[in-house]
Amino acid sequence: MSADAFPPDERPDVDSLLSDLFGLNVRGAKTLAALFANPASIFQSARFNDWQLKYTPTMRLAFSMLTVFSLLSFFWASEDGAMYQSLLQEVQNSPNADLDEITAKQTIDAVFTGYNFTYPFAYMLLHSLIGAMIFIWGTGTSWVARIRLHFAVVSVGLSLAIASIIFIPFIEPENIAIYTIAGTLVGFAAYIITYTRGMSAMYSGVRLWGRGALLALIISITDLAIAVLASLAGSIWARFIVP
Repeated sequence: MSADAFPPDERPDVDSLLSDLFGLNVRGAKTLAALFANPASIFQSARFNDWQLKYTPTMRLAFSMLTVFSLLSFFWASEDGAMYQSLLQEVQNSPNADLDEITAKQTIDAVFTGYNFTYPFAYMLLHSLIGAMIFIWGTGTSWVARIRLHFAVVSVGLSLAIASIIFIPFIEPENIAIYTIAGTLVGFAAYIITYTRGMSAMYSGVRLWGRGALLALIISITDLAIAVLASLAGSIWARFIVP
């Protein structure tokens, strides 16, 4: 179905975008389940001003999951966790580092604090900008609808990332890199599958799968850039905090 088929007065505008981000809704679980079971329904509703009163706006859903990600930091930033221990070993074994164990731990704690604070805001900002600039959703799709659709796809990856956090305490430090790579590949595949299932009525064949792969690549690169920015913010914060 072409995006031009939707009445202009029903298409989302800037007010709709602000409502997406700051409004309250209790349909989050239903929306997340629909993204896995029937993404085409979400993709269609995203083109209407009021989401057809069926789903939680995807920007709000993504931000809520980022909040959960931060709250679950005791899984991925705990002192006994694989990520923490792996980073501690890296800091202590660095040829330019001359830190005792206490200072090294203080540095890592500060880095995680800065990272955890910066990540959600950097995520929302960069993905909003990128989502508005990707034209793979059909002719006539407004920039607000493009952001909505983009966050529909990234929400799937966020939910998988949150699920993967729970298992981090059971991963050995030497295996954390493999675990991270595996999670990235699973997310990449999930982005492609979500897009192709949601857009199969509009595109097919190479056009469908090629656009899905392009979107997955863009999201993955954006995620990497966000992680780098958050890590940089964490490092800067550690320089101010740790004596």
